[in-house]
Amino acid sequence: MKSTADSPPNDSRQGIQSVEVAGPLLVALARASGPQTLSALARSAGMPAAKAHRYLVSLIRVGLVEQDAANGLYDLGGLALELGLVSLGRLDAVKLADETLAGLREATGETVALATWGNFGPTYIRLLQSKRPVTVNLQIGSVMPMTYTASGLCFAAFLPASETGELLQHELAQNRGEKLDAPQSMRELEPLLDDTRRHGMARMIGHLEPSAARAPARTRTAERLLAGFNAFSAPVFDHEGRMRFALTVVGSAAHVDEDWNGQIAAQTKAHAEQLSRRLGFRT
Repeated sequence: MKSTADSPPNDSRQGIQSVEVAGPLLVALARASGPQTLSALARSAGMPAAKAHRYLVSLIRVGLVEQDAANGLYDLGGLALELGLVSLGRLDAVKLADETLAGLREATGETVALATWGNFGPTYIRLLQSKRPVTVNLQIGSVMPMTYTASGLCFAAFLPASETGELLQHELAQNRGEKLDAPQSMRELEPLLDDTRRHGMARMIGHLEPSAARAPARTRTAERLLAGFNAFSAPVFDHEGRMRFALTVVGSAAHVDEDWNGQIAAQTKAHAEQLSRRLGFRT
């Protein structure tokens, strides 16, 4: 995945040094919680205050930075806001997600999938199978249960209850009716939701997310739960802080460590956080 911001430090292309020197000041303002003093900005950018002041003067002149006349604090200017809005408007979220998905499969070697929230719940829209001999039987268009799949649990934990509540209650009732080995009440589901929120991602151990081979994709009828597979799913947020996707890795327990701090979990979370940043999300 490449972008101007991701270019390697040893990039041999000729550029303008003064722009590159000013860059850390803009980064410092973008990451700050509010307007900053000159000394704070200089410290964050790693340069002397006098040097930072000269660059800030130029940045103010072009509209990327503004200074409050009353208290002297610096903040991002009108042009920075305009550039940000234009950039957000031009984002192709699914294209960026495709790049992230490819990177995650490369990093883990496992089957990876991307789900979004659809009319009937969490729905797979992208899927890259592992290159291992044994593949996972998942399909694009499958709707994932929210109570016993990593992707579904991720949405149940991070989307507002006002959006998930009705479908979730229906699914819990369905679990009770079919006597599934899965949560059958909110009391049973809450510990899973709490774990998901605490770790910033969902985990399912020994359960394979079911395919939609037997039932239409718009239903949540599970064929069965299969032992021997683990899955992690991390939320991807957009610039408004809304969960946009669930990024999921699933595979054999022999290759997907169930440890929250394991390599698969770490890669899943890191790639989801990277995609969130590219979609404009800031904590």
